[in-house]
Amino acid sequence: WPQCCRCVAGAFLAQGLVDKIVGYVAPRLLGAGPAALIDAGVTTIAEAIDLELIDVTQIGPDLRITALPRKREG
Repeated sequence: WPQCCRCVAGAFLAQGLVDKIVGYVAPRLLGAGPAALIDAGVTTIAEAIDLELIDVTQIGPDLRITALPRKREG
């Protein structure tokens, strides 16, 4: 994604404005690379956004993961 899209997506997630997340995982290791989200408000593992998995579907060799963000306390 272009950086501006990753910033907008991260900002929406940080503000609790995301209802559902759909992500794909491919069976490939790429090493270090750009972050999927920027400005999601997560800088430590303690600040991680917990997700409730609602579906995992294999599509060819890839996995489609659908999840709901859990409400943060405080």
